[in-house]
Amino acid sequence: MVRKGHALKVVAALLAAAAFAAAAVALPVAVSAQADGGAVIVVDAGHGGADGGVTGVNTGVKESDLNLEMSRLIGGCLESAGFEVVYTRTGKDGLYFESDRDKKSADMHRRAEIIRQNAPSAVLSIHMNTFFDRGRRGAQVFFDGGSTEGQALAERIQSRLNEQFNLPDAGREFAALAADKFILKQTEAPSVIVECGFLSNPVDEANLLDPDYAARFAAAVSSAVAEMLRAGG
Repeated sequence: MVRKGHALKVVAALLAAAAFAAAAVALPVAVSAQADGGAVIVVDAGHGGADGGVTGVNTGVKESDLNLEMSRLIGGCLESAGFEVVYTRTGKDGLYFESDRDKKSADMHRRAEIIRQNAPSAVLSIHMNTFFDRGRRGAQVFFDGGSTEGQALAERIQSRLNEQFNLPDAGREFAALAADKFILKQTEAPSVIVECGFLSNPVDEANLLDPDYAARFAAAVSSAVAEMLRAGG
């Protein structure tokens, strides 16, 4: 459960995200927020609906809920920077219909359809991690091994997260890693999965539930993305 006073602690990034959330509907359709002259970025909040993902070790918070919060924050930062953002998921429901027999497959293919329809310049899929060793913590970024641009984007984001979070908070760096994931293969544009932290670690869990930390994390990710797209790679 998110702590009381959540909204009061968040600065401009969270206010923008809250405004977007108020207008969102929990239907399996994409929502686009356009800014003048910007490239299109798809921000994908992983899991949703019956698929809650992993849960927090202390609070039991659902990964799907934190993914949605972080996606709104990152998207809000990118919109403020002048990019057009397409959100695959805007509410707590998954991207499937109750009539779908294989809801997980339907959900993933709907996300893929949204990505392909919008011809993005980049794709960010937001997730939370878990590990059997509760001491493992930190943020890590994944890319498709066949995409040099995806690797470049992942490494840029990873470097930013190492500098601002992993080294000062956890005392270690992560390397961006190649991963064979369906969501990373839907466009030739650079696509990454951002694992924001380990919900199996109590410190990471507490940080990710903290609005100030989440806003700083979103700003770090979005600034790295903006820098790469504006530099042309």
